[in-house]
Amino acid sequence: MFWSIGDGPRNVGRVELAADQLSLSPTTRGAGIDVTRFRDLVRVLLERGTLRVERRTQPPLTIGSLDTPGALRELAERLSAAVG
Repeated sequence: MFWSIGDGPRNVGRVELAADQLSLSPTTRGAGIDVTRFRDLVRVLLERGTLRVERRTQPPLTIGSLDTPGALRELAERLSAAVG
């Protein structure tokens, strides 16, 4: 999957869900893992093949998938359920 944080550059890597958080692990060496707890999610929107995740105190995330749109839809559903 790929994502960007706010207006930042596009990253590629793994998007993982745990019991209470979303983790973004880029494949780029030296890049840090971005972790968002579900309680910090504000809104989740799936539009035109991208997922926008708005967070309380951090810039929004834009997440996409080049090869598995079904996975993106499933991610949207699970995050939406966590919001409320």
